[in-house]
Amino acid sequence: MNKKLMAVAVAGALAAPAMAFAQTTIYGSFNAEYGIYSAPDSTVNNNNWDGLNSGASNIGFKGEEKLAGGMAAFYQCESDVRFMSGSGRTSGSICDRNSAVGLKGGFGAVSIGTWDSPQKIAVGKTRITADTGWLGVTHILWNESNRNANSINYSLPDFGGLSIDLQTTTTNAASGTTGDGKKGRNSGANAVYTKGPLVLALGYTGKSDNAASGTINGAKDTAYSFGGAYTFGPAKVGLTYVSEKQEAGATEIKSSGYNLAGSWELGGGNNIWAGYTKRDANKLNGTKQNNGGSEIQVGFGHDLSKRTLVAVGYGKVSNDDNGTYTVGGTATTGVIAGNGSSVFTLQVKHNF
Repeated sequence: MNKKLMAVAVAGALAAPAMAFAQTTIYGSFNAEYGIYSAPDSTVNNNNWDGLNSGASNIGFKGEEKLAGGMAAFYQCESDVRFMSGSGRTSGSICDRNSAVGLKGGFGAVSIGTWDSPQKIAVGKTRITADTGWLGVTHILWNESNRNANSINYSLPDFGGLSIDLQTTTTNAASGTTGDGKKGRNSGANAVYTKGPLVLALGYTGKSDNAASGTINGAKDTAYSFGGAYTFGPAKVGLTYVSEKQEAGATEIKSSGYNLAGSWELGGGNNIWAGYTKRDANKLNGTKQNNGGSEIQVGFGHDLSKRTLVAVGYGKVSNDDNGTYTVGGTATTGVIAGNGSSVFTLQVKHNF
């Protein structure tokens, strides 16, 4: 009998790690983008070139464990995968994307770690076009898109299709200062309403002190966004608007932008999409700076399977006289203010 009990105990001990591992999900994507870039009238000989990027490729591990009282503990560790960088990799580390540990239950979910700001989440619900990569538009649409380290996050329970996220960061940066002040905090909130084909999203970001763009005592940045998206059978349209203000001492900079885009599922795994993103010129203490820009984009994609996509696309940026925006946020070295740029892209993406 003792031998049988010993065998059962050993078997249970060996099975426990397997059962725990079964609660963990491994996920991610490999996204390869090839772009042929053109920037007429560059001041240096780099106006026409081609390049590859990994387009926010990532790998992640997430899981949860049920606790008493209907609660659960959860975690996520997501890392950027720069599989084209090789030994030239200059940044990035494990868990450098959305990564946190927390508790959830009837009260909602609370977590601590590194996570997208509530406003970034809200904007992503209605933007439709890509965030980053060769055809990403975030760098034109707004300045405050971010993923915040040292963050405390709270998501309220969904209520009738309404979800609310809250976030604030600690003042950890103050540990590196030698004087008073500069204890910047980054806080934000969103409200997203989803009902059938309709999505409405509001977002807010507030940065104080050295978390703000001014990086001086008393500096403050604020951003507001609202957007809507609607699905009509195989078609989807979305409009997103963002308004920002940066304050540092006597300097005040106001700016705004919007994105209008749509997609259409053609059947057979084929889809097309198009978008227009406009960044208005900044107003420096009320004076217009004539440094705005805009981008038009079109693309065609084909799903080879549920997890593998191939696509072609085209983007073109136009600038005001003092604007220096480029497609995909590429480096502006040698680009003359007021000139535009364009890119033709080929893409293959695999999700797992």
